Amino acid sequence: MTAPSDMGGRTEFFGQVERESDEPTFHAPWEGRVFGLSFFIEPLFGGNVDKLRFAMEQLPADVYLSSYYGRWLGAFEAMLEKAGYLAPGEVDARVAGRPGPEGSRGVSDLRLSATTRALRTLLRPSLSAWFAGRVLPRLLGTARPALRRRQFTTGDRVRVRDTRATPYTRQPGYVTGKPGVVVAHLGATALPDAVVVGRRALPEHLYTVAFQGEDLWGDDAEPGTEVRVDLYESYLAPL
Repeated sequence: MTAPSDMGGRTEFFGQVERESDEPTFHAPWEGRVFGLSFFIEPLFGGNVDKLRFAMEQLPADVYLSSYYGRWLGAFEAMLEKAGYLAPGEVDARVAGRPGPEGSRGVSDLRLSATTRALRTLLRPSLSAWFAGRVLPRLLGTARPALRRRQFTTGDRVRVRDTRATPYTRQPGYVTGKPGVVVAHLGATALPDAVVVGRRALPEHLYTVAFQGEDLWGDDAEPGTEVRVDLYESYLAPL
């Protein structure tokens, strides 16, 4: 069954895009707070946004579809609870004005204190421009040196593999099994499919692949439509 997070190319999610002429950055103060939380929580879990995406995809459909920052918040709570920083039911108890469960966290006060100091250092760094631009993205991001030659070059015709990795993948359902053309090479990064489940894998080359609308949706496609998707090498096969 297709997950609610895999909305791309699915007609049941098509609809008019409502544009606000003076749209604010955040529609409510709590959205800004959730965005701010990400600067603490993502470094805590290795700075890999795919871990956050994976946690979002595990949420019940009604929570995932509730709002953009609502799913961020739900994922943060789930990640912190699983890692032991929050006790089960602690957030609900505090929202209801009750004290949180006593002695049921999975981490010690010492670890909490050390984590807090480390995160404060990351958020208020005194770093050289070279270190911030060249080293920090490697420590907190997913860019990695390529350890093998890339299989495809610009202009190659490819087909997206028919199967998708579980329980997580960045391969959209609507391009699965479809033909396309490589239009750019984006370097190499850690493979999200492996990272979120703790599996070791060599860095993978990442490509931008262009798909024609009729190849994705047949005769119902708008004429002249082209869709470009960034896809990892293991998602692709030569045509």
